[in-house]
Amino acid sequence: MYERILVPLDGTETDRAIIDHLLKLAKIHNSKIYLIRVLHLHTRDELTFETKKTENYLKNYMEMFKKEGIHSRSLIEYGEPERVIPQKAKELNVDLIAMATHGHNWLIDILFGSVAHKVRHTVSIPVLMIKGKH
Repeated sequence: MYERILVPLDGTETDRAIIDHLLKLAKIHNSKIYLIRVLHLHTRDELTFETKKTENYLKNYMEMFKKEGIHSRSLIEYGEPERVIPQKAKELNVDLIAMATHGHNWLIDILFGSVAHKVRHTVSIPVLMIKGKH
């Protein structure tokens, strides 16, 4: 059912909630996991530092999936996450977008919106959202 799953990560502890869930879900469906981190940066120094940090971050999660026999691939993209994630989902022809949410309060989400909320209203494929642990 879920052959290809796109997993947007934000580089925080919140990501662990969706990773733990996918370690089980991907085995059941024999899924290929696409871990994506979208960086929105303003300076060249930020770009260099955050890209290297992100490569290591994604590598650690890919090793977790590999140990469980789950095929994964990592992607680092640049731009606005709420635009890049739906674009990549379409490009990769994924069946599911699975992401952790921070569980902001409703007022902050109404005023500013969350990436998860914007993505879910942009795509026509299922979006699985798991509230991260704080």
